[in-house]
Amino acid sequence: MQLDAILEVAIGIIFVWLVISVATMETQNRISILLNWRAEYLEKSILTMLKDKTLVDKFYSHPLVMELALKDKNGNHIKDKKGVIKRPEYIPNATFSTVACEIIMNAGKEGSDVPLDTMSLSEMKASVQSLAEKNPNLARINHYLLPNMEKISDDMETKLAIYRKNAEGWFNDVMSQTSGWYKIRAQWLAFWIGLAIAVFMNIDSINIAQKLWQEPTARAVIVAQAQAEVQAEVPSESSVSFATAKSLNFPVGWTTTALDTKSCRTIDVINYQFVIRSAGTCLSVTSLPALNNGWGMLVKFFGYLLSAFAAAQGAPFWFDILRKLVGKQQPAAK
Repeated sequence: MQLDAILEVAIGIIFVWLVISVATMETQNRISILLNWRAEYLEKSILTMLKDKTLVDKFYSHPLVMELALKDKNGNHIKDKKGVIKRPEYIPNATFSTVACEIIMNAGKEGSDVPLDTMSLSEMKASVQSLAEKNPNLARINHYLLPNMEKISDDMETKLAIYRKNAEGWFNDVMSQTSGWYKIRAQWLAFWIGLAIAVFMNIDSINIAQKLWQEPTARAVIVAQAQAEVQAEVPSESSVSFATAKSLNFPVGWTTTALDTKSCRTIDVINYQFVIRSAGTCLSVTSLPALNNGWGMLVKFFGYLLSAFAAAQGAPFWFDILRKLVGKQQPAAK
């Protein structure tokens, strides 16, 4: 029986973490889209690869890349406040290799760009030689992408296929590193968003775990909600679950008590609670420990931190764990 209760508490608290993770993920995605962070990281990565802002601008003005730029519902390119078309957040490997090879090979020649397949062998060699003078760092990379340039003859088509394949591998390597940096930034952002949500909604993981352990009825309702989410197979926003929990006096959200006083001081000097004013009424915030209870305030703080760290792990992480725990719990309930 004790093991069943422990498992149910674990399911309940992980379900709460799933809900706050979903809310965090939705908020983070909106911020990322608003600030165009993914496109910004992608552009910085391409700049480190091409090592020339002019080449980067030519890369993004290429028709194949322009087709990937963000568009509205009418099919028109979305522009920023300066009237510049917003750049794409994602570029397929094959598209990058095609465009990058063309941009690099044209970087060392004069005049307008021409498709790589239409360039003659002599034009390619002259362009590579000129590139070595204008952009030696990029030329050095190009040497590894297209080795033995001087030996290209009848097998030019095969060599160009290898060139594109090498460029694609180059792009993959750089994007792997960029994804790692972006993931670190995203996790930190998720932590701070999760902390803000935890404080705003008073999602104290330690207090929630205690409540689940002490009240089997509340625990049963949360477990039932968790089972429903698992059966749906897709993590979703679960505000209904929070509403159900609050109806059972579940410790999510802030609770207050009206004070019989006309002057609203910041602190209730009798009960050592924060005081707020709402609709002309003085309300004492009872969801917090007494301000003179240092240990209680510290535990509350760590409860919020635990919720924030959980939110930073992401909804898919907790959904997978929840599904495994529910799978273990269901046979025990029979």
